[in-house]
Amino acid sequence: MHKQILALCTFAALNTAQASEQPWQQLLDKDLSQWDVYLSYPGDVIASVVAGTAPASLKPVGVNKDSKHVFSMVEDHATPVLRISGEIYGSAATKQEFSNYHFRAKFKWGERKWEPRLSELKDSGVLYHSTGPWGVDYWHSWMQAQEFQIIEDGIGEYWTIARAQVDIPAVKPEGAKFYKYKKDAPWLTFAAEGEKYGAADNYCQISENTEIKDDWNQIELVCYADRCVHIANGKVVLAVKNSRHAVDGKVVPLTKGKLQIQSEAAEVFYKDVEIRLITSMPAEFADYFR
Repeated sequence: MHKQILALCTFAALNTAQASEQPWQQLLDKDLSQWDVYLSYPGDVIASVVAGTAPASLKPVGVNKDSKHVFSMVEDHATPVLRISGEIYGSAATKQEFSNYHFRAKFKWGERKWEPRLSELKDSGVLYHSTGPWGVDYWHSWMQAQEFQIIEDGIGEYWTIARAQVDIPAVKPEGAKFYKYKKDAPWLTFAAEGEKYGAADNYCQISENTEIKDDWNQIELVCYADRCVHIANGKVVLAVKNSRHAVDGKVVPLTKGKLQIQSEAAEVFYKDVEIRLITSMPAEFADYFR
């Protein structure tokens, strides 16, 4: 009898574990059919748009009007690969919204850079919990979102996009300009309009640089409820909680939305872009939120 009960319990546990692990959904195909593309302004004029000195006749390119093929699909040994030229600022955004998920992808830098970042680090990013219209951010190019930064030597850093906010355990080392993620540090608020929201900043650096130069890098984003972990090449480099945003003067939770992949003046490639839904924050990450 005891053996039968044990066998039943084991079977139930296996079924529960299997039920909580949803199948991976592939997000790339040869037609980029699960994404919309928004393009704002070329890099050589976007600074004037930000400064407010651009002529009134200068308008963003718009949605699904990518005649320059800033976002295009190529192949790597029969694997579909998204190439982003970076020539025009903007993003590819999933048509579907997601909440409570494990997202992963591989990326690799290309060779080209564009104004206004010819002398800057190559830059891109995955924007998550993206909501509302495009063009509401500083660069007039993206939806409001939280950012998993992808930049040379800084994979997994955090930026607020528009009115998004989070809490991050962080410290500012002596003499440093920016805050840096530290697992056991006090939780600080990161938000735009810092004084209004009592924020430390709107940007936080990662705990360590894990980038593999001149090769594919694995990124992962695990989000459940209002909490997320940023993972680069298998290491947690930053964690956030209390994801939220300002709406009509009130701060409310921000726990779902579209995913955006940025075009930001650098050539970059993405492949093996996939997502699966989860029913809880995996136990291996629970300690990051104590």
